[in-house]
Amino acid sequence: MARREVDTRANPVHVTTELIGHFSIDSDLQYRADLSQLKYYIPPSNPNNVNFDLNINCTSARHKPTSYIRFENILRWIWDNFHRIARPLSEQDEERWLDIDFICSRGVITKLMCWPDAKGDEWIICASKYRGTIYLCEFRPDERERGQENATVSDKQIPAGTNKFQQYITADHPLHEPDSSVPLNECGEFHCMFKANFSNVSLLYGAKIDAISSQQPITDTLIGKPFESIGLKTLLMPKKHSGCTPSTVIKCWSTNFLANTNRIVVGFRDATNTVKVIKEYSMAGLLRLSKPPCEVELCKAYLTEVLKSIKNYVTEDYNKCIYKFRQPSKEKLKCTKVASNNEMYLFLKPWFVAESEKYRRGQQTDF
Repeated sequence: MARREVDTRANPVHVTTELIGHFSIDSDLQYRADLSQLKYYIPPSNPNNVNFDLNINCTSARHKPTSYIRFENILRWIWDNFHRIARPLSEQDEERWLDIDFICSRGVITKLMCWPDAKGDEWIICASKYRGTIYLCEFRPDERERGQENATVSDKQIPAGTNKFQQYITADHPLHEPDSSVPLNECGEFHCMFKANFSNVSLLYGAKIDAISSQQPITDTLIGKPFESIGLKTLLMPKKHSGCTPSTVIKCWSTNFLANTNRIVVGFRDATNTVKVIKEYSMAGLLRLSKPPCEVELCKAYLTEVLKSIKNYVTEDYNKCIYKFRQPSKEKLKCTKVASNNEMYLFLKPWFVAESEKYRRGQQTDF
């Protein structure tokens, strides 16, 4: 399927999303089933006059390994929550045990949604089918992987800008002050799990949450609590009347749309990588930054159609093969099969399959 073969006028995509869980990844990249990494948005007293140097302590920042893939954390959450997402035993069969078509990270969905507005980007997404559900995981094309391995500190400085920006305007308690003097550690993250439906295509995905706005600290669960999810982003200050590129805006929009975020805090940085002005946008307001305008409906429709195509391709189970989908720049979607034990692309871990089967056997015994 080519990038723009979708007619959005005939079949607009209806989307619903629901928060169903969360977890933390600590400073040592260890999974924690708690809210320990949750951050609260603390707005500056004068957002039109700030001086946030994103270069401070950049040489002592701790970056995630380039080979780090978040998908195993999603598997861990599922393992912890089998009882919440499994179909009732009376409705299960040998082919399907979850009412979910796809399980993945938000990054996979964002990659697919943004493709119509992407410029020269390409991706690899692998698929494994287990008991009727297709698991998706993104991998870097080989040349990009090599580029990341050889990246210098200065190369990583700008991508880390939003994480450093977060230190200036968030804290671990709604009544605490932010502390930007601490060297940045990109490993610590807070994630939420969402169940979504895109025109009858169901998904379960994990999404990193930048911060929330809440009058009171939340210590047990976000589910059912009054709070607002806040998206944080840094952008280069655009030239007068020039706006931002559609590819930049749609990526930010889709990332926050998938996390049920309605407010985005943008730090506009200058050529020295210093944020001088902070502005808050609604989701609709964010889209107005794009010149020319973003094609949001096209992006949602494209995602839905690609997922349907993947579903048609992926017929054999995880133990037979891994499906490797590659979208070269400006070309049609390509699919090849690789061996089920290919270590480069194996992401549906054997421990997860073993634990899933153990849980199902336990259900049958209890029944």
